[in-house]
This record gives sequence, C-alpha cells and structure tokens, in this order.
Amino acid sequence: MSTPTPYTVADYLFDRIAQTGVSDIFGVPGDFNLTFLDNILDNPALRWVGNNNELNAGYAADGYARLRGFAAMVTTFGVGELSAINATGGSYAENVPVLHIVGAPVRFSQDNHLKVHHTLADGNYRHFYEMASHVTCSQAWLTPDNAASEIDRVIRTMLIESRPGYLVLSPDVAAARIGQPVGNIREDVSEFTARNQLAAFEEAATEFLKGKKTTIVADRLIERYHAKQATGEFIASCDLPYATLPWSIGVVDNDSPRYVGAYWASVSPERTRAAVEDAERLITIGVLFTDTATAGFTADIEEADILAVDPHSARVGHTIYGPIAMADALPALTRAVAAAQPQPQPLKQAEPAEAAESNPDEQLRQDDLWEIITTWLPTDATLVADLGTSMFGLAGKPLPKGTESMGQPVWASIGFALPASLGASLAAPERRSVLVSGDGAAQLTVQEISTMLREKTNPIMVIINNEGYTVERAIHGPEAPYNDITTYHWDLVPAAMGGTEETTLVLKARTPNELKQALATAEATRDKLVMVEVIMDRDDIPTTLKNFAASVAKKPQPKN
Repeated sequence: MSTPTPYTVADYLFDRIAQTGVSDIFGVPGDFNLTFLDNILDNPALRWVGNNNELNAGYAADGYARLRGFAAMVTTFGVGELSAINATGGSYAENVPVLHIVGAPVRFSQDNHLKVHHTLADGNYRHFYEMASHVTCSQAWLTPDNAASEIDRVIRTMLIESRPGYLVLSPDVAAARIGQPVGNIREDVSEFTARNQLAAFEEAATEFLKGKKTTIVADRLIERYHAKQATGEFIASCDLPYATLPWSIGVVDNDSPRYVGAYWASVSPERTRAAVEDAERLITIGVLFTDTATAGFTADIEEADILAVDPHSARVGHTIYGPIAMADALPALTRAVAAAQPQPQPLKQAEPAEAAESNPDEQLRQDDLWEIITTWLPTDATLVADLGTSMFGLAGKPLPKGTESMGQPVWASIGFALPASLGASLAAPERRSVLVSGDGAAQLTVQEISTMLREKTNPIMVIINNEGYTVERAIHGPEAPYNDITTYHWDLVPAAMGGTEETTLVLKARTPNELKQALATAEATRDKLVMVEVIMDRDDIPTTLKNFAASVAKKPQPKN
C-alpha cells in the first residue's frame, strides 16, 4: 500500500484560494517559490498562468479579480515582489482583492540573519513586508503554527475590504503538515453591520431628504462591494433622476429617461451638471470624487448636502454611521426615500446631438474614433481601456447593454490595460476582451501579448499610433521631447511575440471607413488575436480631454 501524500500548508493555501472562485493563479517563478508552485500544478481546481514579469502578473490578476471577485499571484522575495508592488498599489487604490503570495528564504536563513540573495544583504528580512503593509489591507508571515488561522484571516479581510492581501511563505513552511480546511471561506465571510447604527442612519436619512429636490449618483464601488443589483433596485424604487461618474457608465441602467448621463463636474453636459449640482440633496452610492472624476476638483457640491452610502459606513451630511455594509444600507435608504418623498431635481432639456463624424474617407479624428468604437462594441465584450486618450475619449459615452468595461481612473498607471485584458479574458472566457490603448501605454507591458497567444485568449487589440504621450502633450509640453516615443512597427509585434498567420491577424486603419471595416473583420475573426493599429494625427486629442485639460489648468482647490 502506498503512503498517502501529506497535506501541507501550501495545499491548505491553494485550496482556500480555490474556494474564492478563482481557477487561475498568475506570477513568475523564482527559487524561493518553485517548490510550492508544484502544489498549484497538483491542485485540480487551479491552473498556473506564468507572466513575462511581476508587474504584468499584478495587472493581469487585477483585471481577473474585477470580474471574478478575487485573484492571486505568486512572486519571489524582494526583486519579484517589488516589481509587482506598483500593480498592488493600483489594486489597493481601486478596491480590487488580489492576494500576493511571496516566496521567502527558509526560516533558518531568516532566524540567523544570513546575507541571502534577493535581500538587501543586511540580514533584515522585514523591509519588503513593511512596504507591502501600505498597499494591502491584511498581511501575514506564515509559520506552521499560524498558517491556517492567518491564511483564513487575510483572505476573509480581503473579501470584506475588497483590497489586496499579502502572505510571506517560505518553502519549508509550505511543506509543513497541516489539517485540511473546514467549511468554505467564501460562504463564511459576512460583513458586520451595527443594527442600532443602521436604524439611526435610516431615521436621519428620512429627515434629511424630506421634501428636498434630490439626485442620485452611482460609481464603480457598487461593483466591488457586490451592491450593483441592490443599487439598481433602489433606483427603480423611486422617481429620482440619477447619474454616474465619467468612467462608470454601465454600472446602472442607462436606458431610463431618468438617467442624466455622466457627471464630470465643470466639463459635464449642462443637463447633467445641473441635475447634480443644483439639487438640494445628493445621494451618492459608492462614489469617489477624485481629481480626475471632478475635472480637477471643480465640482460645485457642498458636503453638507450629501447623503453618502460608502463601502462600510453611511454619511448624512457631516454625520457618519457605521459599521454598515453597503448591502444593508441600500434597503434602509429605500425605506427612507419612500417615507421622506424627496422631489426629483427638475431636469433641463438634453443638448443637441454632437456634430456628425468627419468625411469617412479622410483622416480619422479622435472624436470619430470613440464614437465608432462604442457604437460597434459587441454585447459580449469586456472593454479594457488604458488611461490616456483611450479613457478620456471613452469618458461618459454609453456602452451597449451587456458590455462590461474596466479601467484604472484612480491609480492611473499607463500600461495597466494590456495585461489586465489578459486577466479579464481568463476570468470570463465567454466574453471577448477588447483592449484600447495608446502606443505609449502599450509599450510598457507589450510582452504580455506572448501570454495571450499561449493562453489562446484571442482578444481584439486597438492600438492608437499617434507617436507619443498625448495626454501629457495636452497638459504641458506639446512639442517637448519627453513626450515623444520611439515608434514601433506594430504590424510586426505579434509575430515577434510568437504569433503566426494561424494565430494572429494585424489590421490597419487611417479613416473612419477603414476602422469600421477593421472592427467588423476583427469581430468575425474569433479564432485569432486581432490587432487593429489605428493611425492618428499626433496633435489630435478628444474634445473631452481638451475640456479636462483646460479645467485642470485653472488649478482650483478642493473643497473641505
């Protein structure tokens, strides 16, 4: 009779990760994590997805977690984890739960302060742990004694906080024997709501809204904290007008006549601006009024007039109630609105439609580009846009019903979108990723095209070739050499990354007609990675970006 394989700390960790609903783990192998990568290969519920570098692994995990609700990546100590920490910072800022597992030197080296490679050669192994504590909501240094409780604590905290976590695991600890987990960690997670605080919030909300002209604003955090359905039900329960922020189109029903569009402070359409800023009361749900979302803090809104439903608390004017889970606050708010009967903020007439696109056979303009893309998008697409002309061009534009979208408006790290689209493709293989990125941003993480080819994800990649950093040109230095880049031969890039005629298709578009034809061909070509290189004039920028840059140039101060 063969001896059964012992159950180890690594087995426990990866079984718990599988319980969160993920099936893929991202990362880069290193000598301090190699042995427990075998545990991933041996786990029937998980699959290893190796990346070209740790930063790309972090971005891919982030894109994955936005659709699956959780993700995990593995790096080695020091050099690997520091390469990934930019991505982890983005996941923290954007409320995305990515678990970062770091393979560390064995405990003997740690205990004896040995000067080991991948360290600072000072015998101190805690430097990077301390760095990670600033961009993760929970951390643990695993030992055989604490592994079960600490793994569970970190993952549970991540699921509640919707932010990254960090585990240090050395190979000897990974191989230590441990009992198997009890129960399912996803089912065990519940966020605490103080019932007396919830009742006080409902009472205060009722009084605050009574008879007041009111508008609702919803943002992306309702997705992170599993309140998208509850928000939709709340909006449907009343007759109040509602808006989103510029990169939150699609988080609520856009087809209702009560939807007034994307609020973007001073660069909003007048109908949208008036609906939000002229209201006596504003109900915000999962909203972050950052500088980019408010066009440089130009929102004319008083905090005293806001009722805010936030991830773990609610605020009425200046009074905060908590802890209250968002999922519990929304039914209480629904009851408060029904009792208070606030009045809908009167709406202005919608502005006339924008001018028609330019000549279909002349040079494609930025404003044409985004209109064509958003009109064409398939309903089974996941649109992933990089910050730059891509996100600014797409800001506020309605997407076809059923289309998912993601970007990084808070952390705003260019290069995010390409590997994030890989993660999105693996998280939801039934949906096709449509990446839209400028040439400057794509150059930062272009290596991950090779992983897309290996994994056969077959995205549509729209690369905007306009010779540099266009957003920076719009803000400052339109002729400055620091905003220039070396132009790639994009038509050769897929082949350089391992693509063949059987696995890739490269198209080029210079005019509206050529772009429409290229997108139609790309949509019909489901069995290949399709790159559409869009040739744009270097100095052409979206109207939304022009307006944003002009607003930011005024440099107003944020309100307290």
